[in-house]
Amino acid sequence: MARSRGRRAPARPRRRTPRARRRNEAPRDGRPDGPSVAPAGRGVARGLVQGPAVSALLALDTSTEWASVAIFDGTAVLAEETWHAQRRHAEDLFPTIERLIALSRAPFKAVDKVAVATGPGSFTGLRVAIAAAQGIARGSGAALVGVSTLDVLAYPHASSKLRTCPLLPAGRGEFYAALYQERNRKWARRSPFIVGPLVDVCRQIGTHTLFVGEIDQEAESTLRDLLGPLALFAPPASRMRRAGYLAELGWNELAERRQAPLGALEPIYVRQPAVGGSFAQPFAPPPADDAALGLPKRSA
Repeated sequence: MARSRGRRAPARPRRRTPRARRRNEAPRDGRPDGPSVAPAGRGVARGLVQGPAVSALLALDTSTEWASVAIFDGTAVLAEETWHAQRRHAEDLFPTIERLIALSRAPFKAVDKVAVATGPGSFTGLRVAIAAAQGIARGSGAALVGVSTLDVLAYPHASSKLRTCPLLPAGRGEFYAALYQERNRKWARRSPFIVGPLVDVCRQIGTHTLFVGEIDQEAESTLRDLLGPLALFAPPASRMRRAGYLAELGWNELAERRQAPLGALEPIYVRQPAVGGSFAQPFAPPPADDAALGLPKRSA
């Protein structure tokens, strides 16, 4: 008798358990489920980008054919430009200011301080920057301070510990100059402003002196002939003025005292301009004691 073949009971369907989501996988409904880690790089850039400056200083220098503008926030130069303006100061200045404001990402309302180079220098050039600085300060209420152009030239060389003599062309073969030196841990101008030919400037030199400023090859050769080894020269790039240094000096000056009254800020001409201008004539202070400065005695 043939044995009947029985039917197998149908297999029960296997119940599939839901696969555990990966730790950082978001559920399909898009809602967060537990801790997640952003992919590498996400969110880092936002944390490193600095916000716009809360307080900024605008520095303007049109003292000679070379001009410079900078934006400074008290700790860093946010933007700076130095260029050979020749005699285009009035045409170039405000477009440069607008460009640097944009580059610095500092809104114009953040500019609550203005520093301007007051000379000595070109009579016309000085008036351009000073008038612009006064107009900006008057319109925005920004604090205003003036800094001597020779102070700006000498300032970056204070750490050299050398007597420093900045030079600027005064026309007719003459130069503006002054002597700077550290004494009692204080860097400052140690002579009156000088204007004259290089031979007159060199009469004030009695020790090794570092020359900076707008010094062409002819002037450098003359100084070497007159002073020999006493004449030292900074590298050409570091001789030039930069508004970033003007900004630092102006910021420090405003931190120590009140702003200059708008009407009191005037250019330092040292000598009377050939053509009358709108500013009163401020002359250099009287010469200080030569012995106190370590200068050679002047012939009677």
